[in-house]
Amino acid sequence: MPTANSTAFGPGTLLLGEVGTPLDISCQIIGAVIEWDKDKDDDVTVLCGDVVAGASTYTATLSGTLFQDLEASGILEFSWTHKGETVPFAFTPNTANGSTVEGDLIIDPVPFGSDEAKANMQGDFTWNLVGEPTLTIGTPVGTAATPEPEPA
Repeated sequence: MPTANSTAFGPGTLLLGEVGTPLDISCQIIGAVIEWDKDKDDDVTVLCGDVVAGASTYTATLSGTLFQDLEASGILEFSWTHKGETVPFAFTPNTANGSTVEGDLIIDPVPFGSDEAKANMQGDFTWNLVGEPTLTIGTPVGTAATPEPEPA
């Protein structure tokens, strides 16, 4: 009988920039999600009565909420300095599970300031992914892949 399977959000990582020198914004992230959007052309009925399906195009975004950091080399400064640039990213919502999405995204500046006195400054972000990101399903910590049997 099947059982429910769920994975908690965090602890995880969100890295922006080149491998080897990425900006790790994991501790600023309150929530983050990659979502797909589908744009479908209309179906077309031809003379014989057949229907030709309209083409579908998929695009994705990485969006969420983060704490603003007013530090040099933080996400606020990075997003303002690199606005409009395409940068690599790696998003792992739960490091124990190990599943990761990697690819490229376009940086848009994150908000600066707050509309509430004495509150921790936070803001929402939405970054468009460029091309097709790569999903790698991880092996949860504590489980090992079953080895292939040796040929006889």
